[in-house]
Amino acid sequence: MSKASKDVPVRTCVVCRKQFVKNELQRFVWEYETEKMTLDKTQAMPGRGAYCCFNEACRQRFLNQKQRWKRAFRLLK
Repeated sequence: MSKASKDVPVRTCVVCRKQFVKNELQRFVWEYETEKMTLDKTQAMPGRGAYCCFNEACRQRFLNQKQRWKRAFRLLK
């Protein structure tokens, strides 16, 4: 493995559990002040983030299953 390939950040989709290069995923951030989830288009917002792949089925499962948010964002409620 070359040095350049080691430096590429890899993240896992919270739904399908497949690994992707970070910029191939959508990052969602939990905003504690508003208690809402926001799409982080820049992948630089502060706070706990969760990554989901661009597969529409994965995205719909993640957005519709609020129980999954508790685990992904480590919410206590």
